[in-house]
Amino acid sequence: MKTYQSPTKDKKTKKNFFMRNIYGFIFGITLLVVAAIITLTLVLNARRAPVDNKPGGDIGVDGPPPAPTYSAPLVDYTVGKEASLTKLVYSSTLNQWRTHNGIDLLTSAGSEVKCVGVGKVESVKDTILEGVVVTVSHEDGVVSIYKGLSDVSVKEGDSVTGGTVLGKVSENMMTEQNDGAHLHFEMTKDGKLVDPATFLPELATDK
Repeated sequence: MKTYQSPTKDKKTKKNFFMRNIYGFIFGITLLVVAAIITLTLVLNARRAPVDNKPGGDIGVDGPPPAPTYSAPLVDYTVGKEASLTKLVYSSTLNQWRTHNGIDLLTSAGSEVKCVGVGKVESVKDTILEGVVVTVSHEDGVVSIYKGLSDVSVKEGDSVTGGTVLGKVSENMMTEQNDGAHLHFEMTKDGKLVDPATFLPELATDK
């Protein structure tokens, strides 16, 4: 026996089904819209990301800055007494054995003494025993010290670069009077004395 279903009842059934599930439909559509917005935002942000174009480097790649470089403080010189920070060496001037905290660069009196690298003049002191002493601070806790100078051309607080003339070689360093005209050159790192040849290999006597 066939049953007959009224078209009106069928329409009501479909309408009731739609009304019961309308919130689900709305929720699903909302999720799709939110997902599309998030995806679009990510794509646009990726396209707008800044690109770091650094001269001489890879595009957008950060790396450590180059290490500072240093150059010899004299043009013409001969390495005399080398640094001896722990071993005692004989001083003919003082007639005693003692450490030698720097390198003696032998040259003629009046030779220009140049700064070894970029930095700032920390102090200029006129001493009785070591003549005029110029101290320059550099990057990374490095300090260069120039002893036995005359005719100093810089003052405390001056900014200097490699090659800036600091003064001239003299023979006024009383503690090394017997060694003739020379520049007594020292360097420190983080407040501790170091062999200057560590930063300037050309000053090493065994080069």
